[in-house]
Amino acid sequence: MAQAPNPVTLADVARVAGVSKMTVSNVINNKPSMSEATRARVLHALEVTGYVVNPAARALAGRRSNLIGVLTPRVHWPFVTEVLHGASVAAEDAGLNLGIFTTGQNETLERERAALLRTLADGVLLVAPTADEHQLFAESLPVVTLGAHGERSVQVDNHAGAGLATRHLLALGHRRIAHLRGTANHIRDAAEREAGFLEAMQAAGLSVPGEAIQDGLFSEAGGERAARRLLSLPQPPTAIFAANDRSALGVLRAAAALGLRVPHDLSVVGFDDIHAASVTDPPLTTVRQPLEQMGAAAATLLIDLIRGVPVVEPHVIFPAQLVVRGSTAPPR
Repeated sequence: MAQAPNPVTLADVARVAGVSKMTVSNVINNKPSMSEATRARVLHALEVTGYVVNPAARALAGRRSNLIGVLTPRVHWPFVTEVLHGASVAAEDAGLNLGIFTTGQNETLERERAALLRTLADGVLLVAPTADEHQLFAESLPVVTLGAHGERSVQVDNHAGAGLATRHLLALGHRRIAHLRGTANHIRDAAEREAGFLEAMQAAGLSVPGEAIQDGLFSEAGGERAARRLLSLPQPPTAIFAANDRSALGVLRAAAALGLRVPHDLSVVGFDDIHAASVTDPPLTTVRQPLEQMGAAAATLLIDLIRGVPVVEPHVIFPAQLVVRGSTAPPR
């Protein structure tokens, strides 16, 4: 019978980094008694060796950190901000701390932050991650994913929500409807919203030409660029469904720059219902995600996992809701 590989030890990490075991321990415990160059060397060694702290051993030793780590691309994204508000309230109610680590959508930095969280946190909330959960954490500690799929996740019903948005435009009489998809390479939410759009169009007996689906990249700048491409077509769309509100705001900006009136010349629908959606001119029709509730549910699920509470449902799916405002109307 083959023997299991020996686990990576503190001494292994110290040897790779060229430092003492005490220095590695100080980095793991986030002590400030070293230079940034040494800290970076140790973090790199933790990453390349795959060193992890056994959560059970740490708990038995009384070393539970009471820290929930959050790994997310950017905290200023409205989606992330509202999710984190709900998660922070749930963590505070449970007497735990929330530590936020950003990655800037950089995959290397994401892996480095994950390596650090494996040594510091009792569990991790992955919010709109770039890499797959198993690439970052394997089975090293409890993880709940939000804004993507994972072993345990919290999300909205993206497919149904996209169907609501598309059928709303169809009911108004639109037939040339375009879609701005999100970051399809890494975020499954984007793929589900695109699939919901295509299914609703097919059910209405309408084909979708390739140029009618553009990359909005979940950003205002991406939404504006994509909308300009769509609106310059020989037969431009009369309506655009964007995969999130930020890219929909970019559509509004492109329409204004091109002298088009929303909704008189172009109807626009977003997804998320961030605060800006209700205060833009015109107010944005969108699909609402209960973001704060989702953040609280994700944190609560993670806390149960950390504390060994049996989890009945590892995947929590919230219903989507269409919010009709002033950015949609029948086509001219």
